[in-house]
This record gives sequence, structure tokens and C-alpha cells, in this order.
Amino acid sequence: MLPTLPKTRPAPVNKTLATTAFDSARRGLAHENAGAWAEAAGCYEAALALEPRSFAVTMNLAGVLARMQRFDAAEQRYREAIALQPASPAAWSNLGAMLAALHRDTDALACCAHALQLDPRFHKARFNLAYPLLRQGRWAEGLLCLEARPSLATLQAQLNAPCWAGEDLAARSLLLVSDAGHGDLIQMARYAAALRERGAGRLLLWGQRGLTRLLANDAGFDEVLDFAAPLPSSGWDLWAPTLSLPFLCGTRVEALPDHLPYLHPDPARVAHWQRWLQAFGPAPALRVGLVWRGDPRHENDGQRSLPGLATLAPLAAVAGVQWISLQRGAGEDEPLRASSPLPVQAPPEPLQDFADTAALVANLDLVIGVDTSTVHLAGALAKPVWVMLPEHLTDWRWLQERSDSPWYPGVMRLFRQRRSGDWAGLMAEVAAALREVPRRARFDTATVADLRGPAA
Repeated sequence: MLPTLPKTRPAPVNKTLATTAFDSARRGLAHENAGAWAEAAGCYEAALALEPRSFAVTMNLAGVLARMQRFDAAEQRYREAIALQPASPAAWSNLGAMLAALHRDTDALACCAHALQLDPRFHKARFNLAYPLLRQGRWAEGLLCLEARPSLATLQAQLNAPCWAGEDLAARSLLLVSDAGHGDLIQMARYAAALRERGAGRLLLWGQRGLTRLLANDAGFDEVLDFAAPLPSSGWDLWAPTLSLPFLCGTRVEALPDHLPYLHPDPARVAHWQRWLQAFGPAPALRVGLVWRGDPRHENDGQRSLPGLATLAPLAAVAGVQWISLQRGAGEDEPLRASSPLPVQAPPEPLQDFADTAALVANLDLVIGVDTSTVHLAGALAKPVWVMLPEHLTDWRWLQERSDSPWYPGVMRLFRQRRSGDWAGLMAEVAAALREVPRRARFDTATVADLRGPAA
């Protein structure tokens, strides 16, 4: 979950603006809504040339410039907006969110705190505070701020039961509602055992269809309901959003539920994928699964996903590796192209869901991927996994500077971009690390330790 980047939409233009300025701003907003950032910026700048004191257009231009990563210009525009309306919590909050993305955490925290001084009910500023606090490992404060996310009020309106506040459950039934992505739900599934310890008599989960089969297997839920099916109107005493579980359970960096594995693949599907891999002949020294793209709808997908399979081309120089595609959705067809720079074997049939992916992962020695749901899956299965992280808006759960993750201790290794967009440098590090792994017929304990890499 990332901070809310500049999305505040005050009225796009004051009605007293000249018609030409109004038209330019209106075109800018249309371009912005379509994701055409450069065109939007041009229109907003044209509007400001005519009406330089328009707070709304200045705010919108600042937000677009931030999305274009023209951060110096964006900061200047935010400060111009603050000069126009010093008491605007939105201006201070949006500036704080952008500064957090630039790792200027002290300034970011000060801006968001000032926004809350101006208006304690401006929850977007409290939510924006969560990102730098959580990234710093200040989870007592950060998880509380994360509870200001706007989705919670929407969920509460849909459910006819009280929201669990962390008290002893005393044999009551609890409905958990997935309120984030697939990877988030995989990560939060670990809390089923902690909820049982708190007295939960019955645990229900309402979540994404792609995870229902995997999580119904042995994750600790009594029933897993599919978002696509209507939610029954009764059958639980309390409900809780899954992304709130770290807060409700008092999670801290040094004390979190970290027992691995907490998910397990279906043995029959494991055997199915094993037969497919055996058809290639003797097992290679390394069998590595790859995932290079995430869901393009993700708010930071332009930074976290690789441009394409070609970015992984330097790995082709590492000998003794059989590459297996774990990619689903965007980019899934790239290994099938004749021009593919890496000899990646794609499954002969589409991976049906995460239960199927888990069964294939169980047959691998290592997973290498961008920050998407598959790396959470590998970690939950206790499979060695290397995660390639962007420099810009790295997710808070990976903390700062660490090369390991307390969420998946002993199995996950983090590789971080040194500069925003520098996948080439990161890929060179991954290739070098892969060359250092001893090549053996199959893996013993020492080799698995090499795959998992050093702790920070």
C-alpha cells in the first residue's frame, strides 16, 4: 500500500477564470484522467499563464509533474499552491506524499503533520503519514495511520456487523475481508493462527477468486468465500479488513508472525508439474522461476514492473540454469516469441490460479521476481525467492536498505535499484549473485543457504 500521491481534486478551475484559461484547464483534466501526463501539464501551464493565481490548476499541475517524476518542478508548484492558500491541508499533504517518495522523510512527516494541524479530520494526510513511518520501521505509529485509508469506510457501509477492534474474540466468528491486492492477502493469511490464539471460534475469508482454492486448502480458515459470489447476509459476529490485521494484532518489526511455510501446495498438482519438468531430461543445476511484470493497474506498476522479458537478458549468460515462466497476465506470451532474449520455458497450459502456481513453484529451486504477488507466494511456501525492487516508491513492507525481509525470514533476499529506473545495474547484481551459487546435481542445505543470501 503506497501513499496517496497527488490526487486531490479541488474544483479544476474557478468559474471566474477567463474562458480560454478555463478551456485549457478542462482539457488538462481530461488528459490527466486519461494518463496523458505531458499533454495535461501543457494544458495546465497554458491555463496558469493566463490565470497564475489559480490554486486548483497549480495543484493539478504539481500532481502531474510529480507523476512525470519532474520532482523539482512539482515541488515548486506545490509551494506556489501553499503560498496561494497556506491553510490548505490538501496542499501540505500532497507535498508531503511527494517528499516521502523522494526519501525526504523528515520534511514529508512535517508536511503531513502540519496538514493535520490545519484540519485533524483530513484523513488523507494521516494516511500519507503511514508510508514513511512504516518504511522506517515505526510500525506502532505507522500502522495506526494506515487505518486512515479511505477504503475502510466503504467496506463498513457494506457489512452489517461491528468491526473487530483487537479485543479477545471469545469464540466469536470473524469475517476477514481482503481490502488490497493478491500479494497483500497472501502475506496477511499468516494471521489465521494468531486469530485462533486470540479465541476466534470460526474464521471466514472473503477474497479474490484466484486465491480461494489455495487458501481453502490449509491456511487455517473455516470457509473461503469468493468476491464473485454474493456475500451471505449473516454468519459472523465481527469483521476485519485483512490489511488491518498487523495493526489489530500489535505487529512490530521485531515481533511478527513469521512461521514458514504457512501455505502448502496440492500434492497432486505438484506431481503434475513435476512430470512436465522431468520431460525436459536430467534436472539442471538450477531450476529458477521468473516473474517480470505485475498487474498494470497497480498504482506504481510503471516503476515496479520490468519493461519486458528483454530486461532479464543478462541472466542468459549464467550457465546451468533452466528458466521457468511464472508470468500470468501482462507479458505471459513473451517467452513464446522467437525474439525472446532468454530461453524461458512457459507452462504448456495456463496456470489456473495461485494454487496451480504454488504447485509449480514447489518444483523449483528459486524464484526471481519483481514486487508482485508471486514473490509473496514463494515466501509463504518457504521457497528461496529473490525480489527486485524499484528505487521509486518501494513498498513500505520491505523497509529501508535491508537485503532480507522479516516477513519471510531465511528465504527472501532483496535486490534494490541504486537509481530510479536502473534495472540494468540491478540485473547485473542478480546475475553476479546467481553465479556465486554452487552448482550441484540437486540442492543440499548449504546450497539453499547460498540461495537465500545474507541478512542485513
